Amino acid sequence: MATRNLRVVKWLGTVPAAAVCMQCDRNFKVPLELLKRTSAAQENLRKQFMEHQCKPEPERPDVSR
Repeated sequence: MATRNLRVVKWLGTVPAAAVCMQCDRNFKVPLELLKRTSAAQENLRKQFMEHQCKPEPERPDVSR
């Protein structure tokens, strides 16, 4: 299982525009008005990540026979 980390997956120049939680694959997007300032975009992604709750992965049936 992946650890709970935030990974930026989309950049607009030097500004992070989208990220994903490495544990639960939840996507986070920066609002358009914050894309003008790198620090505002970074803080917004960090805040969204810290406030979300990872949902446990669904149980997968054992198909080995």
